[in-house]
This record gives sequence, C-alpha cells and structure tokens, in this order.
Amino acid sequence: MLSRNRYDRVLDLAVELVTMNPAEIDYGWIAELLQQVLECPTATFSEVGREGVTGLGWPKSRLPAATMTDVTRRNMERHPLIQHYTRTADRRPLAITDLMSLKRWRSSATGSDIHLVTGFYDHLALPLLSPPGTMRAFALGRERETFTKQEREFVERLHPLLIAMDHKARLSRSPATRSRLTPREEQVLELVAAGLTRQVAARRLKISIRTLDKHLEVIYRKLGVNSHIQAALWLNASRAGKTPPQARPSP
Repeated sequence: MLSRNRYDRVLDLAVELVTMNPAEIDYGWIAELLQQVLECPTATFSEVGREGVTGLGWPKSRLPAATMTDVTRRNMERHPLIQHYTRTADRRPLAITDLMSLKRWRSSATGSDIHLVTGFYDHLALPLLSPPGTMRAFALGRERETFTKQEREFVERLHPLLIAMDHKARLSRSPATRSRLTPREEQVLELVAAGLTRQVAARRLKISIRTLDKHLEVIYRKLGVNSHIQAALWLNASRAGKTPPQARPSP
C-alpha cells in the first residue's frame, strides 16, 4: 500500500503535467518527480534515434552522471526494453519482467553489467510517442525488489498525461507555432522590456526564476534575439508598426 505522502506526490505530479506551460517543461525535472513518487534510486530520460543515443538526462542519483552515462551507452543497443521499443510500435509502460524472468535478466551480459555497476534489480520504462526505430522514454531503476502492482497501476494512469505533456511541448516547438508568443510569454516580455529584473518579474508573475528563464529562452528563440535588450527593441518596434530589429527565423 502506498503511503499518503506518495499519493500526494502522484496528485501533485498529475496537476503539474496538466497545467504546465510548454516553456516550463523540463524532462529531467519530471524524471526526478517520478523517481520521488516511486522511491527509486534513479530515474532518467533518454532518446534513442536510428543512429544511436541522441540524448540522455540524469536527475539526482546516488551514482555519478558519468557512471550512469557510461553503463547506459555500453548496453544501449542490447537492452531488452530499448530493443523492444525500437523494433515494435508498442508504447506501453513495460518492465524487464514483462519481457523475461529476472533470473534470465540477471544472468545476461547486459543485466549483469548494469547490476554490477548500479545495483538495479528491475527496470521500468514509460515511453513517449516516437517514430518506428526510435525511442524516447523515462526509465526507472529499482534495487532489491520489483515494481509492485499498485505502482504499475499508477504509472499506467500517469502515462497518458506524460504523452499529452510531451505532445504539447513538441507542438510548441513546431515551425507553425514557434513564431507566435503565448499570452504568458507576452507578459514576461512586457515586464522584462519595462526594465524589471528577473527576480522582480518572477515575483510579479508568481513563478520561479527558473520558470521565467524557460519562458525567456523560448521568447528569444521565437523572436530570433539573444538578450532582453534586443527583445525590448523588438517589442517597441512591433508596437510602432516597424520591422522588429534582429528578428529572424529560429534555426
């Protein structure tokens, strides 16, 4: 039975996923929340393309990030979960025990290498939508015991929210939408252009400085500028009906 504290964490995570602005989405932070909710030694976010690993993200862990990266890259091509997702269209949350017995996994070259370095006993993946031959997924490592039925049920309930969150983030970065500022981004730009510091602007909007910086990153990318001064010039020129300076398509 999950504790009340863990129930609360699950609900908090669900609320964050539903209300999160695309500019605020941080995959490493979400992996860290999943790690806390399911009480795992580590959680990761990784992307595997047709040409190999394209991205790895490590939130807090008892193991150095370099160690995690080395063992992951060493076993990426032969890990059963990665092989399954890249070779099929299946995008359900799965654990190692859905594909083979723990005894067989622990005795395999990949399983024994990962267990020797990390001590992980079971692995659970929450894949996001991706084209055939690729994989984008959160992955959790568990020591000593397997994931319980109740934990698996929570993961399956959260999975559609993770997919919806990811879709919203990717849509916001598409060429058709990235040139338009959202109402929230316009608020951020207004305050920064007015000369407010990041700290004051964040307090005014009741968001963290980290979230404000995420908004600014997206604003700069959309406007094709590199600083708040250029963004302010862009805003003033736009208001005056002139061609905004430094505006150019995002790379």
